[in-house]
Amino acid sequence: MKLGFIGTGKIASSVIYGINKSNINYKKIIVSPRNKKNSNLLKKKIKKLVIGKNNQDVINKSNWVFLSVTPEVGKKIIKNLKFKSNQIIVSFISSITLKDLKKMVKVKANIVRAIPLPPISLKKGPVPICPPNKKVKNFFNKIGSTIEIRNEKLSLNFWTMSSMMAPYYEILNHLSLWLHKKGLNKI
Repeated sequence: MKLGFIGTGKIASSVIYGINKSNINYKKIIVSPRNKKNSNLLKKKIKKLVIGKNNQDVINKSNWVFLSVTPEVGKKIIKNLKFKSNQIIVSFISSITLKDLKKMVKVKANIVRAIPLPPISLKKGPVPICPPNKKVKNFFNKIGSTIEIRNEKLSLNFWTMSSMMAPYYEILNHLSLWLHKKGLNKI
């Protein structure tokens, strides 16, 4: 299995680190060159990871494609990419619906929306997916705990809840830094 990632931000990197720590059997991870700093850091840490020439190169070389860009970027780039009907496409994009993704992708492929959070890098945490998909469920169960949601409207509640994770972790970071400034040694 060859796994391709369009976008190499925090969520994509967390998923990739989780995959690397898991027993998922994959041949290669191909990442887009979008964020050179993150792409190069991932390449240094993961032996079976390569950086693609561009987004289309990532798609051409992958069985599974993970879309991990902002909604604005997704709306600009996805419609210009050529996907294959035999690919599994997993979208981490918050506000592009399945209906819109299907229009943008233009081929009849398996498309699933997923909401992994940063603890996935430690193989921890829930991963809501919609619609249910056995292969995607089995994949995410190896790096977290999959929650299948049958109704996309219901899945929006999970997207809303997950949006609170970034400010939550930032608060914890600030509190940790404050404690460190007060003399507590970092662990």
